[in-house]
Amino acid sequence: MKNRKEKKNRISAIPTDSFSDIAFLLIVYFMVATTLLKVKSIPADLPSGEKAAQAQSEKTPIVNLRGAEIFFNDKAVSMEDLTTRLAALELAQKESAQRVIMLESARGTPYENYFKALAAISSNGGVVAIVEAEEK
Repeated sequence: MKNRKEKKNRISAIPTDSFSDIAFLLIVYFMVATTLLKVKSIPADLPSGEKAAQAQSEKTPIVNLRGAEIFFNDKAVSMEDLTTRLAALELAQKESAQRVIMLESARGTPYENYFKALAAISSNGGVVAIVEAEEK
Protein backbone atom coordinates (compact mmCIF):
# COMPACT_ATOMS: atom_id res chain seq x y z
CA MET A 1 0.00 0.00 0.00
CA LYS A 2 2.79 2.33 0.69
CA ASN A 3 4.07 2.01 -2.88
CA ARG A 4 0.69 3.05 -4.28
CA LYS A 5 0.65 6.26 -2.26
CA GLU A 6 4.17 7.09 -3.33
CA LYS A 7 3.27 6.59 -6.99
CA LYS A 8 0.23 8.86 -6.68
CA ASN A 9 2.24 11.61 -5.01
CA ARG A 10 5.01 11.56 -7.63
CA ILE A 11 4.75 14.29 -10.21
CA SER A 12 6.07 13.27 -13.57
CA ALA A 13 7.93 16.31 -14.86
CA ILE A 14 9.52 16.58 -18.27
CA PRO A 15 13.24 17.27 -17.96
CA THR A 16 13.84 20.66 -19.62
CA ASP A 17 17.33 21.32 -18.36
CA SER A 18 19.00 20.57 -21.70
CA PHE A 19 16.56 22.45 -23.99
CA SER A 20 18.63 25.61 -23.96
CA ASP A 21 21.75 23.63 -24.89
CA ILE A 22 19.94 21.97 -27.79
CA ALA A 23 18.58 25.30 -29.02
CA PHE A 24 22.05 26.85 -28.88
CA LEU A 25 23.54 23.94 -30.83
CA LEU A 26 20.82 24.22 -33.48
CA ILE A 27 21.44 27.95 -33.88
CA VAL A 28 25.18 27.37 -34.26
CA TYR A 29 24.56 24.56 -36.77
CA PHE A 30 22.28 26.68 -38.97
CA MET A 31 24.69 29.63 -38.85
CA VAL A 32 27.52 27.41 -40.05
CA ALA A 33 25.48 25.44 -42.59
CA THR A 34 23.73 28.43 -44.19
CA THR A 35 25.40 30.22 -47.08
CA LEU A 36 24.81 33.91 -47.43
CA LEU A 37 24.78 35.05 -51.05
CA LYS A 38 24.43 38.55 -52.33
CA VAL A 39 21.80 38.50 -55.03
CA LYS A 40 22.90 40.23 -58.21
CA SER A 41 20.25 42.46 -59.66
CA ILE A 42 19.74 45.25 -62.10
CA PRO A 43 18.04 48.42 -60.92
CA ALA A 44 15.48 49.28 -63.56
CA ASP A 45 13.07 52.19 -63.71
CA LEU A 46 9.93 51.01 -65.44
CA PRO A 47 7.70 53.58 -67.14
CA SER A 48 4.35 54.32 -65.59
CA GLY A 49 2.39 53.08 -68.59
CA GLU A 50 0.51 56.35 -68.94
CA LYS A 51 0.56 58.03 -72.31
CA ALA A 52 2.53 61.25 -72.50
CA ALA A 53 0.51 64.42 -72.93
CA GLN A 54 2.73 65.54 -75.79
CA ALA A 55 3.78 63.31 -78.66
CA GLN A 56 7.49 62.68 -78.84
CA SER A 57 9.20 64.08 -81.88
CA GLU A 58 11.75 61.25 -81.90
CA LYS A 59 10.91 57.63 -82.57
CA THR A 60 11.30 55.36 -79.53
CA PRO A 61 14.31 53.03 -79.98
CA ILE A 62 13.43 49.35 -80.08
CA VAL A 63 15.63 46.43 -78.98
CA ASN A 64 14.26 43.21 -80.44
CA LEU A 65 15.51 39.81 -79.29
CA ARG A 66 14.81 36.94 -81.68
CA GLY A 67 16.44 33.78 -80.42
CA ALA A 68 20.20 34.36 -80.38
CA GLU A 69 19.94 37.44 -82.62
CA ILE A 70 19.72 41.02 -81.36
CA PHE A 71 18.19 43.83 -83.40
CA PHE A 72 18.37 47.54 -82.61
CA ASN A 73 15.89 49.57 -84.67
CA ASP A 74 15.57 46.63 -87.11
CA LYS A 75 19.34 46.30 -87.65
CA ALA A 76 21.19 43.18 -86.48
CA VAL A 77 23.81 44.05 -83.85
CA SER A 78 26.04 42.26 -81.38
CA MET A 79 25.71 42.81 -77.63
CA GLU A 80 28.81 45.05 -77.60
CA ASP A 81 27.45 47.07 -80.52
CA LEU A 82 24.11 47.43 -78.73
CA THR A 83 25.89 48.83 -75.68
CA THR A 84 27.83 51.38 -77.76
CA ARG A 85 24.69 52.46 -79.65
CA LEU A 86 22.81 52.93 -76.39
CA ALA A 87 25.73 54.91 -74.94
CA ALA A 88 25.68 57.15 -78.03
CA LEU A 89 22.06 58.07 -77.30
CA GLU A 90 23.19 59.66 -73.97
CA LEU A 91 19.99 58.60 -72.25
CA ALA A 92 21.11 59.61 -68.76
CA GLN A 93 21.09 63.31 -69.73
CA LYS A 94 17.55 63.22 -71.17
CA GLU A 95 14.32 63.65 -69.26
CA SER A 96 12.52 60.48 -68.21
CA ALA A 97 9.95 60.48 -71.03
CA GLN A 98 12.74 60.46 -73.63
CA ARG A 99 14.75 57.69 -71.95
CA VAL A 100 12.29 54.92 -72.82
CA ILE A 101 13.68 51.95 -74.78
CA MET A 102 11.22 49.32 -76.04
CA LEU A 103 12.36 45.75 -75.35
CA GLU A 104 10.70 43.01 -77.39
CA SER A 105 11.53 39.37 -76.97
CA ALA A 106 10.44 36.50 -79.19
CA ARG A 107 9.52 33.11 -77.80
CA GLY A 108 12.59 30.91 -77.41
CA THR A 109 15.02 33.74 -76.65
CA PRO A 110 17.67 32.60 -74.15
CA TYR A 111 17.26 34.26 -70.76
CA GLU A 112 20.95 35.22 -70.80
CA ASN A 113 20.40 37.42 -73.89
CA TYR A 114 17.32 39.01 -72.34
CA PHE A 115 19.21 39.71 -69.11
CA LYS A 116 22.20 41.19 -70.96
CA ALA A 117 19.96 43.45 -73.07
CA LEU A 118 18.11 44.63 -69.96
CA ALA A 119 21.44 45.30 -68.23
CA ALA A 120 22.75 47.24 -71.24
CA ILE A 121 19.67 49.45 -71.33
CA SER A 122 19.65 50.09 -67.58
CA SER A 123 23.38 50.75 -67.32
CA ASN A 124 23.18 53.40 -70.05
CA GLY A 125 20.41 55.29 -68.28
CA GLY A 126 17.48 53.92 -70.25
CA VAL A 127 14.03 53.12 -68.96
CA VAL A 128 12.80 49.73 -70.14
CA ALA A 129 9.36 49.37 -71.66
CA ILE A 130 8.57 45.69 -72.05
CA VAL A 131 6.37 44.76 -75.00
CA GLU A 132 4.02 41.82 -74.43
CA ALA A 133 2.31 40.02 -77.26
CA GLU A 134 -1.40 39.54 -76.84
CA GLU A 135 -2.43 35.90 -76.65
CA LYS A 136 -5.14 34.88 -79.07
